[in-house]
Amino acid sequence: MNILITGGAGFIGSHIQDRLIALGHTVGIIDNLRSGRNTRLHPKSEFFKSDIRSVEEMAAIFNRFKPVAVFHLAAQNEVPYSMDHPEEDLEINIKGTINLLEAARPFKSKFIYSNTGGALYGEVPETSLPVTEDYPISRPTSYYGVSKGAAEKYIQLYGEIFGMPWVSLRYANVYGPRQDGNREAGIVAIFTQKLLARQTPKINGDGRHTRDYVYVGDVADANLLALDYPQNDYFNISTGTRVSNLEVFNTLESVLKTGIKVEFGPPRPGDPQHNALSPIKAEKLLGWIPKTSFSDGVRQTVEYYQSEK
Repeated sequence: MNILITGGAGFIGSHIQDRLIALGHTVGIIDNLRSGRNTRLHPKSEFFKSDIRSVEEMAAIFNRFKPVAVFHLAAQNEVPYSMDHPEEDLEINIKGTINLLEAARPFKSKFIYSNTGGALYGEVPETSLPVTEDYPISRPTSYYGVSKGAAEKYIQLYGEIFGMPWVSLRYANVYGPRQDGNREAGIVAIFTQKLLARQTPKINGDGRHTRDYVYVGDVADANLLALDYPQNDYFNISTGTRVSNLEVFNTLESVLKTGIKVEFGPPRPGDPQHNALSPIKAEKLLGWIPKTSFSDGVRQTVEYYQSEK
């Protein structure tokens, strides 16, 4: 099966790439290498260095590759950056998605969309956590959350109008090997790399902000299940468990034992205080269950970065 992955040289996309190739699929990677890396490309993948904002290039790639399915992960995925650059966030996350949908339309390629869960639902009262998929998407707190949600609506509408199958996966906070700790997103990777470099991590806020952390290997499993799922639908991919920023640091420090003390800074604009997503729908319909505990995932992440030094 010919399958394209946008953002396939990135953190999550490269894990999906490896799984698909192991299953015998023919994989094409679209990535502009803004945050992706050549070193994550599988030797059997066909690489197209391109930007999803280019209508002409997307059409040419799809016409050449004729994908049966598209895993769409290419995105502007940093909340603070979206708050400072809303137009660029829109260009990549909304217009880029439309370009892909138009290129895929002649082939009715199945769309498996990597969406955000936390930023999509936004500021949810603690009494409604973990939030389910039927919770109203009415309070995103960042342009990133707005753009990712709008792209999902376009995918749904293309499905209805043109008969293009789709599944949207709304991720909790994904962490694990290959995440880039030099960017603004991904506290586990950021803290791990700082501690390994004997630098002091900084928590934005008082450390009591909570998130739902899901391991990248479990996320890759969800994507493969979505490829075979026979209906159009959207799912939270999450654990339903809340972990505070201070707990993240303490868990890492319990593994690394550096003796370094964390610092605290002002909270970031656009970040909700608390977030957790219910995985029950994915468990019931998609047959997906998160297998990796946070402590085990952190240990595997630390081992990866230690091996990279």
